[in-house]
Order: sequence, then structure tokens, then C-alpha cells
Amino acid sequence: MVGHLTALLAFFAQVAGPDQAALVSALSEDPGCRRWLDETVFYDSPEWIQHVVRPRERIGDLAVRYGVTRSEIAEWNRLKSGRARLRAGKKLKIRTRRAPPPREKITYTVAEGDDWGEVAVRHRVPIEDLKGWNSGLRGSPLAPGQALKIWIDPGAARTVNCGRGEEPPAIEVRQDATSLGHPQGGRLKNGILLPESPLWSRGKDKGLWASSHTVETMIQAFTQLRVDNGYSGDIMIGSISRKRGGKFSPHRSHRTGLDIDIRLPLLPTVPENTYPNPDAVDWPALWELIEAFVDTGEVSMIFLDHRLQKNLYRAARWEGKSAEELATIIHWPRKDRKWETIVRHSHGHKGHIHVRLLCGTEETRCGPERATVLERRGWIEPHPSGLESRMGASARREEWRREKRGIYGRSPDGGAVEDEAP
Repeated sequence: MVGHLTALLAFFAQVAGPDQAALVSALSEDPGCRRWLDETVFYDSPEWIQHVVRPRERIGDLAVRYGVTRSEIAEWNRLKSGRARLRAGKKLKIRTRRAPPPREKITYTVAEGDDWGEVAVRHRVPIEDLKGWNSGLRGSPLAPGQALKIWIDPGAARTVNCGRGEEPPAIEVRQDATSLGHPQGGRLKNGILLPESPLWSRGKDKGLWASSHTVETMIQAFTQLRVDNGYSGDIMIGSISRKRGGKFSPHRSHRTGLDIDIRLPLLPTVPENTYPNPDAVDWPALWELIEAFVDTGEVSMIFLDHRLQKNLYRAARWEGKSAEELATIIHWPRKDRKWETIVRHSHGHKGHIHVRLLCGTEETRCGPERATVLERRGWIEPHPSGLESRMGASARREEWRREKRGIYGRSPDGGAVEDEAP
């Protein structure tokens, strides 16, 4: 076994690229965030270890924990498949370069005002697991004094909100790149090729052209993620637009430099070439990236498959957001009126999110008009007509509140608004 720090740096050099030193530095500011690193044993080369299955552990959990594949675990242990169910107490042999600390069973005494959801959030565990570990109480509300069994995971990676990151180098952005028309039928004038930066990784140049407004918004959002949230993992920008915008196969939008495809960030415990399946995704990091974009005030909508939004919602709660704060941002757990939220479902968005920005304040030939979108969202009051002015401001605001118009899709009053084609 090699020295801890040397092994740690070598490990992140393999799975997290050149940012590993920044991650170690950020984590050093919060001992609670470091536990998964401090208690992990690293090996020079892969070694066989024994893993004792804890209640409700899945093969996918173990694959991420040990940096191997589900099929490898199944093959090593003669299981039917990588999705076979595991029995608590079963011993598995796994060949790995690291052995993180195992799950620990604790007992939590229910306090006044506790409910299942809040207890799960407080201990960073899924509510389904919490109820499964305490199946005898599953169908009833919690009562003060009850004892709950909880299997916490000190081996789970923590990559955000553990410390601040370093300020990135400044990026000069020229101001003449402009979006013209609508996302599904417009073009891009004087497009800017997304610059290389430690803020992000880039896909192919052919599809990474953007407006000045888009590049500036991306810099603002990613700087918040890197500095305020301390995230140093890799995030890949896949597609924005072509140099002059217009049709960009296979996309139906991405024509005006306002649409950004961003690969879901991976946990630092999985290899870089792993497909971002739900087990491998760093959901807290994705949430902080989405919140950083929302905080710019420049987001029109963000597409993510509805079945994956549950993971995003749970991560947002773990990072301190309340259900009320998330109600206008993430569509899950609702199934209707998706136009009222920012993160919404669209087919084909499982391995990446699609961020669509508002038109810039100076982009007068860009659509849909910025004020129209903000008005539908309820962020600004609608401009009064002469009749509304005669009705009086109070009556007009009350009428506006009753309408509760949404963005895109179809508004509650029956008026057609913009198609959501990705």
C-alpha cells in the first residue's frame, strides 16, 4: 500500500483529471466532507477485497463505490446479472484499487415535528431506503420518541459545498455575437467559439458557437459553481450552435446560440468514460450547476428526463433547499403544468441537460421576446393596456395573479405559446 496523499493524488489523476489538487484543497476545509477520502484505503494495483452487503444495497451502488462495473461484480460472484438483487449479509469478492469505509448503522430518535422526508434529508439517504429499513413503521406518520434504523454512508463522495475554489482566469468576450429569431428557426450572427477554460471541457469546435450573451452567462454560472460551491470535477459542454446558427442535425433547436447541452457530471469514484447513468452521476454537483444558472436570471428552461428529476430534487434537498424553494424550479414530483417550472421533461435528455437561455437585453431581433417570457413566468408585471390602466393597478395585479400564466407549452387561459422542441 502506498502513502495516503500520494495514492490520493494518483487516484484523482486517473479519474478526475488535472483538478484533483484543487479538490483535495477544497475538501481540507471541511473535515466532514473529507471522511470518504481519509478513511479510504488505496492500493498500488487492484486487489481482492470482501464486501459484506448492507440492507438495501444494490450492485450499482457497489460498482460506483469500488470503481468497477456491475457486470464485473456479477461475474466475480456468479450472479445472474448486474441487476440481481442482493441479500443483506451476503459476502461478495471485488477486485479494486480502493476500499472506502462501509455503511454504518445508527439509531435516530424521532423528535417533535419530524417526518419521513425531513429525517431522510437530514441523513442524506433516500426516503425509500429509510422506510425500507424501518418497514414496521412504513405506513404511519412518525411519532416523537420512536427509534429509526438508518444506514449512513461515510464512503459517499462529497464534491460541493465543502470549501471555496480558486477564481478562474478572466475571459474576454466580444460583444457583437447576436441571436436572431427563435431557437427552432433562427440563426447566429458573428458567433463566438466557446473559449477553452478551466471552467469546462469542450466538445467539437463545429458545434460550440454562441452569442456574447450566452458566453457571459456561462462564465457567471460556472464561476459560481467553481468558486462558491468549490466544485472541481470535469463538466463537458457538448453542443451549442454552429458558427452561423441555423439547422444543426440532429437537434431541432440549437439554432441561435442560446441552447447549451451539458453532460451530467460524474462522481469522482467512477472512470471518466463511464456513461452518466443515475448511479454514476454527481447529483449534488448537477444541482449546484443548475442553481448557478438559475441565479443568473437568464434561464428560460432546462430539459431533463422526468424520471431523473427525482435524483436532482433529492440532491437539492441534501444541499439545503426547501420543498417550497424547489417548487418553481424542478417539475418533479408534479406531473402536470410543467410550464410553471424551469427544469422540465423532454425526451432524450438522460445523459445531459439542455439549458436554454433568455434572449439578451440588447437582442431585439431574438425570440421569444425576453419580457414576454419573464411576464409569463411571473417575474415581472405585464405592461398595462389603456383599459387596465383605467381599471387601476390593484385590480390589474389581481387579475394577473388569477391567470397564473406559465411559460411555453400552453397557458392556462388557452393561448398557444412556444413549442418546447429540444
